[in-house]
Amino acid sequence: MEKRSLLEGSALQMKNCARAALLGGLMGAALLAGCGGGSTDPSPAPGPAPAPPPAPAPAPEGLTLLKTDGSKWVKASGTQVLLKGTNLGNWLVQEFWMMGQGGNGVTDQCTLEAKLTERFGYDEKERLIQLFRDSWMTSRDWDQLQAFGFNVVRLPILWSVIEDEKKPRTLRADAWKYLDWSIAEAKKRGIYVILDLHGAHGGQTPNDHTGCAGQNKYWTDTEAQERTKWLWQQIATKYKDEPVVAAYDPLNEPWGSTAEAMVARVEDLYKAIRAIDDKHIVLLPSHYGSIEAYGNPTAKGFTNVAFEIHPYPGLFGDRPGDSPYMVHRDWLRCGASGTAGVCAYNKQVSDLKIPLLVGEFQPWQGAGLELGGQIGRATYDTYASYGWASTSWSYKLVSPAGGSGKGTWGMVTNAVNTNFDTGVGMVTKASTWDCAGWDVSFANACAVKAPTIKVGGMGAKTYYFVIKSGAVAGSNPDVSFDKISITDTATNAEVITNGGFGSNAGWTPLTISGSLNLDFNDATAGKAPTGSDGAVLRVTRPAGVSGEVNGGVYQAITLQGGKTYALSGVFKDNGSANTWAEMYLVDKLPVQGKDIIDMNGKVDFTTATATEIETLFKSYATQALEVHAGLAQWMTSTTAPEVFQLPARPADLKLTEGSNGNALAWSASADAKVTGYGVYRSTGAGGSYTKLADKVTTSTYTDTTAVPGTTYYYAVTALTAVNESYYSDAASTAVRFVAVPATLQAEDFTAMSGIQLENSSDTGGGQNVGHFDPDDYIEFKISVATAGNFSIDYRLASANGSTGFEVWVDGVKTVETMAVPNTGGWQTWVTQTSASFALTTGNHTLRLKSIGKEWNLNWLKVNAK
Repeated sequence: MEKRSLLEGSALQMKNCARAALLGGLMGAALLAGCGGGSTDPSPAPGPAPAPPPAPAPAPEGLTLLKTDGSKWVKASGTQVLLKGTNLGNWLVQEFWMMGQGGNGVTDQCTLEAKLTERFGYDEKERLIQLFRDSWMTSRDWDQLQAFGFNVVRLPILWSVIEDEKKPRTLRADAWKYLDWSIAEAKKRGIYVILDLHGAHGGQTPNDHTGCAGQNKYWTDTEAQERTKWLWQQIATKYKDEPVVAAYDPLNEPWGSTAEAMVARVEDLYKAIRAIDDKHIVLLPSHYGSIEAYGNPTAKGFTNVAFEIHPYPGLFGDRPGDSPYMVHRDWLRCGASGTAGVCAYNKQVSDLKIPLLVGEFQPWQGAGLELGGQIGRATYDTYASYGWASTSWSYKLVSPAGGSGKGTWGMVTNAVNTNFDTGVGMVTKASTWDCAGWDVSFANACAVKAPTIKVGGMGAKTYYFVIKSGAVAGSNPDVSFDKISITDTATNAEVITNGGFGSNAGWTPLTISGSLNLDFNDATAGKAPTGSDGAVLRVTRPAGVSGEVNGGVYQAITLQGGKTYALSGVFKDNGSANTWAEMYLVDKLPVQGKDIIDMNGKVDFTTATATEIETLFKSYATQALEVHAGLAQWMTSTTAPEVFQLPARPADLKLTEGSNGNALAWSASADAKVTGYGVYRSTGAGGSYTKLADKVTTSTYTDTTAVPGTTYYYAVTALTAVNESYYSDAASTAVRFVAVPATLQAEDFTAMSGIQLENSSDTGGGQNVGHFDPDDYIEFKISVATAGNFSIDYRLASANGSTGFEVWVDGVKTVETMAVPNTGGWQTWVTQTSASFALTTGNHTLRLKSIGKEWNLNWLKVNAK
């Protein structure tokens, strides 16, 4: 990867000096050392008058008010600035997952403040919250930000940090304390600050990062809207001449309503700010990544604005089963087509000539420290290559256990807590946010791996082993468990009853919210975890049950003090969405209707004394910190990592079906860096591949595990020491035609153009197809035994509605055109039935060709009339 300077200027020295002022840290210090003026001999020699001394090199421009110039972020002089930084999450808006706290009903800023007020009074609540804020961010954190080479931070703010919650439209006495301090600390280190209203009055989404989960009242509460305009006018009045403020971010992720409603409210806030401040850049947030609803802001008279997106490729159910390397390779290198990922956004903002802020992104979590550091650096470098500003999420995340593991969401976390008790609390966890599509043992769980259980004290102790799963409203869990075991490591004695299931013997159902279907004797093909040896426990959402579902099973066990135990088991995600699967070992009997909370290492805000809470909050200022080692290495390295410098994908893949398996052959790579090949297989044309073989050193491979009569799709990749190419063109066995009438799962298409797969929260889970644009299509191969009339039921979803698609049979358009209504969300599903049409006996190709955009399909059912 070509190393890119952080600023572009007309003179090299001026460029390096400006770069140094922005970089800070060790890299900036090294560059600034060379930024002095020239010197001449003060005693001129006899003879002709000496030439005038050279003009001193211009001083670094420093922090000036920023403005936009086409699609660039520029300083007052017009010099382009490439902003690189992070978010200061969990500081002025608490998100409890980021500090490893919460439980018993205290799960966000609002519930914390309400509980502290209820227990200790308003003034004591105020003192404790201030103590937290004084401790979470200190000067050592600003020093670390500088050491990463950052020149910008995004500062998430809750409305009540500035406005008095008891006196509407009145500033708090300390309204500007934390913003002023942040600006001062940033200024010392050459860092800009983006002011981000993360939580508006009333809440602009129902999510906890607004400060109060479950609200989303901003869109219908005109008082909340007016108070938000008032708030921004106070901010604009205070900071209109402050050069350290890079931009105003009027609403974080305003996704609680339609894109059109978002644009209307953001335009209101833009006008309110511009009535006071015409100098600062105002950000225009996307709607779930789309900026199309704004049209052309320049044509509307908007000035000095930039778009903002929050891409999280590979997270929240995206790209299930794919490795972090593949996910971020495709995003940063625009996919095999060269037009997807960042390239698509670059075309949009370049055409509109408006800058872009990638306001939140998370490329290193779970990737391992070395690879995560390389991907993190490559992400920042790629965004900078387009001139985009970027602020990752997030600077710091801490937990009771501490440690970076394979990479947390923080660039910095707390050091490993050697006193953390692994004998109780949460002992194993996976979730679709951490690793959708998991199929692993407890020892290899992606979020929390099964520990060695060490029981303190002496004598027999009763504990409760809990298996808990569930999903948020609108999503479906589908998780299987088997071979649950806790054994004495000295004697190998088993303490779990009926860990292999087959019946409910030994297990007690636990209902926390909603209800779950608990099948203790499930034998559905393809649903058992790898390593299972019979019936399994399968947890799903029952038909007709809406809202959040949460629950599971538990049993009492007896452990002996002073002994050590081994926990094992296997579990599998069967295409869930927004789902968790957690195992606990607790010393209190589970209570129906009450969540199981891992309070190991946590403070219970419902019972702790004010002194205990104070001790916790103070600890954030002094606890030992651990910097993500890969990011520390690569963020300031003068050499860019080789990651994503891709070899060419293999060519000429051929497949021969035979009695001994499916034989593959391809052309060997001429690239000297290629050391081997990866071989992949899928049962669908969508490319949701499973790796069959890694580091194959020849250009042939035989799949001896193929089941005769099954349609398989194969692809091959080229491998270097660091990188893996895109998939080769696929080769498939003979495509089998599906006899209709039948239900065809959308992900089982035999050909497609332009669409993407994603996890579905519809009944039955699995995957759906989406991301349709005009002329995109999917195809299915069907066979008809008896000619006749048929109809098709389509399972559809759309958040915006669409003109939908046409139906083609054997290359001929039928009379059918199916519009897709606004169903209320991307995962809110309805079934629509087509008109009747005729099919002749024999094989047919059924194509759904999109004429609109933004619709999802989960399945279609071909019915005989």
